Amino acid sequence: MRASLAVPVLLIAACGPSSNRDGVDASAGGDGQATADAGKCEEVIDVVFVLDTSSSMDFVLTKLETQIAQVVTASNMVAADSHFGLIVFQDNHFLDNTGPMMNGLVHTSAASLQTAFNFYKTNYTANNRNPGDGLSGPTTQNPVCEENSLDALYAAANSFPWRDNATRVVILATDDTFLERPDNYGDRDGDGLTNKTDFPKEGNYPAARTMPETVTALKDAKVRVFSFSRLTPPSFLERCGTPRRYTWEHITDGWTTPYKTMMPIPNQTDGANYDLDKVKNGTLSLAETINSVVLDSHCNPILL
Repeated sequence: MRASLAVPVLLIAACGPSSNRDGVDASAGGDGQATADAGKCEEVIDVVFVLDTSSSMDFVLTKLETQIAQVVTASNMVAADSHFGLIVFQDNHFLDNTGPMMNGLVHTSAASLQTAFNFYKTNYTANNRNPGDGLSGPTTQNPVCEENSLDALYAAANSFPWRDNATRVVILATDDTFLERPDNYGDRDGDGLTNKTDFPKEGNYPAARTMPETVTALKDAKVRVFSFSRLTPPSFLERCGTPRRYTWEHITDGWTTPYKTMMPIPNQTDGANYDLDKVKNGTLSLAETINSVVLDSHCNPILL
């Protein structure tokens, strides 16, 4: 990936083909250089954040809240009038509608995004409340460890108002893999029922999509997915305290390793994956990395 978006002259010049995207773990960076296009770059920039708001992910929302101004400024230096969206998920998802444009689905300033990040962290992350349940939904509702990123990504592809002339980027952050239809995130023991009332209480949170359906939707929408995920299982003390459908070794599936027999989502959408633990320990900047992938994607045709 290219360096941080700190110099406006470099931003204006960089409208060339992608030079360093392998779709697995790009946290080490690279020294590839863009080649300026002969014609003028006309693409605007649309970025949608798809964020796991479970209790283990509060640090991402905190870092985004403090760093998002850098991202908004840098994107607008690449192309004026950049648009941003937000989808939050746990066992279900919610398409944020607190922005100032397009029925609330589009943010254009750091201030409104900061307010949104803080709202979901305070009301959902802190309580393990599923975003799709709303503020009246039950707390500590986490029957299985896996999180419903697939349905959130599908919503990003099909429900966000992407502009026709936009570079389309999804920034996803999660620390676990996902389930597919017909599984249910509320069915902790996999018996096909969601009626257990002892802790962790079950609930009806069916997976609506499969991985092929989601990837097809992303490809059809010409959306690149750049994910921040764990590359290794967490220590015993860090682990989710509820049952799992897949063993801990599978938390990378779909992001840096195959999900069943399917290649990771970033690979299939001409994106990349980054090490979430480096974000947590401060050795990888969310803002600088997001700025780099937006610049790298701008005016570069997706290679599928």
